[in-house]
Amino acid sequence: MIMAIQFARTLGFSSVTALAVGALFYVLSAEMSTASAAYTVNDTYLGTVFVFVLALIIGLAVWPRVLEKKE
Repeated sequence: MIMAIQFARTLGFSSVTALAVGALFYVLSAEMSTASAAYTVNDTYLGTVFVFVLALIIGLAVWPRVLEKKE
């Protein structure tokens, strides 16, 4: 039961971090796509999904160690 609670907590922190990083990427890439014709709207959307998934995976690897040190 404790492992499930720790995983849920880690998943929560990782999801919030991934959403923040994904939103930051979206804002910055949307700004670039309006300034340059080299980037399309699809590039922005797919790049945001890629960054979100990558940040989620990295967060799931890093957050357990960070949360362990706090306790």
